Amino acid sequence: MNNQWKEAFDQIHAEEELKEHTMEYLSRKVYRHRHPHFSAFRGFAATAACLAVLFLAGGSWLYFTPEAFISIDINPSLELGINRFDTVVSVEGWNEDGNDLADSLDLKYMDYYDAIETLLSDQIIEDYLSQDGLMDLTVACENTSRHDEILENVESCTSGHSNVHCHSGDAQDMHDAHEEGLSFGKYRAYLRLKELDPSVTVDDIRNLSMREIQDLIEEGYENGYQNGNKNSSNHERGHENDNDHEGGHGNGYGHGRHK
Repeated sequence: MNNQWKEAFDQIHAEEELKEHTMEYLSRKVYRHRHPHFSAFRGFAATAACLAVLFLAGGSWLYFTPEAFISIDINPSLELGINRFDTVVSVEGWNEDGNDLADSLDLKYMDYYDAIETLLSDQIIEDYLSQDGLMDLTVACENTSRHDEILENVESCTSGHSNVHCHSGDAQDMHDAHEEGLSFGKYRAYLRLKELDPSVTVDDIRNLSMREIQDLIEEGYENGYQNGNKNSSNHERGHENDNDHEGGHGNGYGHGRHK
């Protein structure tokens, strides 16, 4: 009887050992077969993570890269950089007043249309305009259709305001303006004045308001381009060009400098 019990217990023990060895064997086999797949999965996950980083970096680059610029000049001069999603991604002042205005208004990440409306409703800007100040908004973009779209929207946004004018800019003029430390809107006005009086330098107009620069231009027209030796046909053509992109406000140029 004792021998029978002993044999039964030995058989159970043997079966347990067989189970353990069998599990170890299966585990090794399964691990050996699954390990390459797991490695492949880890490789795939790493690749996917790299692609996600590249996608996010590329998306950030697209979002934060301006493709168009709007120069806003009155006495403060500042430029808005606009991305392809119509969002203001950079705000840069080009004189002390421009820096102060940029700091006082939270324009970054606004839609550019809303940013312009915010500027026009600012008390400082309203005060300048109410005192016969002159505001020029100049659009520069290498993409012609995009440029025309932004310019049309800017004209629409400013249509209810007097002494506010919209113009087309040029990428090369923008580069040249920045080399001189000016916004490209103010630089554009300087080039118009220099056509009338070649002796004028950038430093002569650097601290002038847009009204003061425009008054000098008007004086040049009235003097018949004497300083620039222009003939009357050029004089007339200059006035025709001056009416481009005025947003239906007329020429809006008065006399008497705004201080």
